[in-house]
Amino acid sequence: MLALSAACGVTNGAGSSPSRSELPSEAPSAAQPSSGELPSGAKLVTKLDVTKLPEEYPRKVWTEGNGTRIGLVAQEGGCSKASVEIAAQTDQQVALTMVESTPAKQQMCTMDIRYPSFIVTLNAPLGERTVVLDYQKRTY
Repeated sequence: MLALSAACGVTNGAGSSPSRSELPSEAPSAAQPSSGELPSGAKLVTKLDVTKLPEEYPRKVWTEGNGTRIGLVAQEGGCSKASVEIAAQTDQQVALTMVESTPAKQQMCTMDIRYPSFIVTLNAPLGERTVVLDYQKRTY
């Protein structure tokens, strides 16, 4: 029994891959808000079109500074990795694509869900434009 316990400890130790927090992220917010709060000075976006998002996907979007920085919460889990892309910027709307990338090769993955925050920078302040969120699932 003791040998079995020792072997399990070794398996979870030095030979394990880095945790998600150790991996570099594309554009995480410096001030990652928890589920109920916004970064200091942030303003919640109320003109939001989320009709293309999966039902359970987060819908928290805010502006920072002069309105040229948009923050939002994405969803990832297990082996998937979240990212955000600016799809379009017009006088009427800003379209953002929420991307969830999963490995092309099947592998063992944890069964957790994470909600990383991201910041994207617009060409001009958001103002009265609507933020349209889309969702794509990709493989890497």
